[in-house]
Amino acid sequence: MRVGVGVGIEQGPKRRVFAQAVDWPGWCRAGRDADKALTALAAYLPRYRAAVGGLAADLPAGEPTLEVIETVAGDVTTEFGAPGKVMTFDRRPLQSGEPERLAAFLDACWAAFDAAQAAIPAEARAVKPEVGRAPERMRMHIDDAQRAYVSWLAKPVPRLDEARLDETESALRGFFRAAVLSLPVGVAFADERHPGPYAVRRECWHVLDHVWELGDRAASASG
Repeated sequence: MRVGVGVGIEQGPKRRVFAQAVDWPGWCRAGRDADKALTALAAYLPRYRAAVGGLAADLPAGEPTLEVIETVAGDVTTEFGAPGKVMTFDRRPLQSGEPERLAAFLDACWAAFDAAQAAIPAEARAVKPEVGRAPERMRMHIDDAQRAYVSWLAKPVPRLDEARLDETESALRGFFRAAVLSLPVGVAFADERHPGPYAVRRECWHVLDHVWELGDRAASASG
């Protein structure tokens, strides 16, 4: 059975396109054109289900039909490798329960990254691979980006301290979560440069992108 899933396309000016499932924060993949991005998005559905667990229960059980409902022009951020454009669906009024749902996706993506990190032997977490960051530097990179994303919603943003990373990371996540739970219901995000749903979408994409990078590294090492 094929069931439709709404998708937004962010079309970079030269060589990168992002396909992003509208109602599923973090389910986002890139390609050199829209068709390749959509193909990658569909291919990552099993990995996305595994990452978000029970939150994916409402996703189509069979192969989804990806329905492009909006296309926006990207920019240098798109080309650099991040979905950087707000779409119309990011500005729509949230319904009752949606802030809680968005917060739950943050929790699930953070938990997926924590599990991916925990699967790496402690002695290997500081080792930089030929391509990319060492796992412990990846963690700091994600947290630094998270500080930027949550600053769109609330300030002052908690600071990170590498000497107390578990504690300060937890405080940062709690701050982000509280900001999302405080998002208004029934009010369009007409004036915000980076509305709450976009901040969640960007954070979930970033975290899962690195979760899957770690998974690919582990698969390559074992293969």
